[in-house]
Amino acid sequence: MWKRKPSGLTAQFGALLVLAGMVSALLFGCLHFCGGALLERYFEDSGFQTRLTEKRILDLQNYVTDNGLSARDASQLTRWVKKQPLILLEIYRSNVLLYSSSAPEAWEENEEAPFYGWNSYYEINFADGSAEVVLYANDTFRWSSYLTTGALFLSCLLFLLIFLCGCRKIVAYICQLSREIQTMEGGDLDVPITFQGDHELTRLAKSLDAMRQAFKEQREREAAVFRANQTMITEMSHDLRTPLTALQIYTDILRFRKYDPGQLEEYLEKIDAKAAQIKQLSENIFEYSLISREQTVQLDTPAPFRNVFHDVLSEMAAYLGQRGFSFRLKLDWPEAKAAVHSAYIRRLADNMTSNFLKYADPAVPILMEAGETEDGPWLALQNAVRPDGASQESTQIGLANMRTMMEKMGGCCQVFHTPSSFRVELRFPRVES
Repeated sequence: MWKRKPSGLTAQFGALLVLAGMVSALLFGCLHFCGGALLERYFEDSGFQTRLTEKRILDLQNYVTDNGLSARDASQLTRWVKKQPLILLEIYRSNVLLYSSSAPEAWEENEEAPFYGWNSYYEINFADGSAEVVLYANDTFRWSSYLTTGALFLSCLLFLLIFLCGCRKIVAYICQLSREIQTMEGGDLDVPITFQGDHELTRLAKSLDAMRQAFKEQREREAAVFRANQTMITEMSHDLRTPLTALQIYTDILRFRKYDPGQLEEYLEKIDAKAAQIKQLSENIFEYSLISREQTVQLDTPAPFRNVFHDVLSEMAAYLGQRGFSFRLKLDWPEAKAAVHSAYIRRLADNMTSNFLKYADPAVPILMEAGETEDGPWLALQNAVRPDGASQESTQIGLANMRTMMEKMGGCCQVFHTPSSFRVELRFPRVES
């Protein structure tokens, strides 16, 4: 299907220049030709040229009289002609050409010249007698030149106005982008970047908006991580305070010997249990900070899903079996492959093992399942919660670690928890072989 290509600024400016040029040329043509025709008609109907010619004749008569010129004073007559724009002066006496401004020194005496009845002859009184004067003037050309110059000026002005008006929208868009970028620089990432048109500036605006959204998402993630860390610190402070308080009570009992001789071993076991609990909490904190600090991980070469989990699940089953747990297997291993980080797989197994030891009911077999969906392979483990397991406090750091590790491998960790059961599903993305 045909798609319209985005129009670049070069094409828009080119079209704007062509439009401005065509409109300006049209204006120049109208002013030059139509105005010229009107000007010529005015000159013909109003007798404008005749009046100007008669005025020049009067001026010439005054010049001749004031300077006492004869009809053959060519230099003086030429000086007057040069002051008059676009004229040709000829002086006749008895059909003999005495002077011509086109060639003041080129005429011989007594050379007769033809007499044209369509010319206007004016009689001028010179010092040596009267003579007929013919004055050719083209004042219409001078006014036509003014008209042409004015038309050209107005056309150029119109060209600039059209071009500037066409650019005004683009300039306004650039100013708007500048204001929105300054807003983004100020830290306000909620104001979207405006899209206008379909050109290079539009693509730049889309890139800026994508960058704004990326910054916003990054800031939200950082805020979420900060809140999670604050929550974790608060919860861990509470969880550490409880065993430390109990540990301090037991040590005070032993220090001040407020126990029966037969209870010594019992208190020592309680102190050891509380110390182990504190050690486990500190290890959970260390593991949480370690995983959170790792920005990216290098995934291993894709391998069959069965090979990824076979060894770690076998070790888990053997270890838990020694502690009285049993398993019910529904492992329909898929043919799909998975790209994982081996260290994370062992940490996941360790976290689930610790969870089983702390909360699972050994009397009920642990369900271990594997399968595949359209998105990729998955592994699930489900256990029954023992009666006293629901009452035990949990920091949820182990689950947070598992979720973080799965996200860094491109998968997800889903937890389904009820008062009587606990199920963890590890879902991995499908990878190409």
